[in-house]
Amino acid sequence: MRTTLHQQLEAYVTRNNFPAESWAARGLRPSDDDVQQEMQQAVVDFVRHLQSALRTAAPGSPELTAAVQSFLEEWDTDDFDTEEREFLYDVACDIMREAGVKPEDIHM
Repeated sequence: MRTTLHQQLEAYVTRNNFPAESWAARGLRPSDDDVQQEMQQAVVDFVRHLQSALRTAAPGSPELTAAVQSFLEEWDTDDFDTEEREFLYDVACDIMREAGVKPEDIHM
């Protein structure tokens, strides 16, 4: 895995992916802190899976797309409401793009 890609993905782990201004831009009130922490943990889990997959699959490869698809099919987001899931999926799509996976090739 290239260092720059690793750094780009790691940024999603260390930053707040759900800041108040992003909720406002969506016309929403921020979810409770505990829900936002769960959403952040879901992002971390996704990034860790992607980093693991990138050890054997090249960025943008069909193998990486398949690994992402497999993860998302098992991704448990049922505890989040519709707006939270949509926000979470939008962040996941940004992460996919960083790794060269086209969100339109993924069925969520």
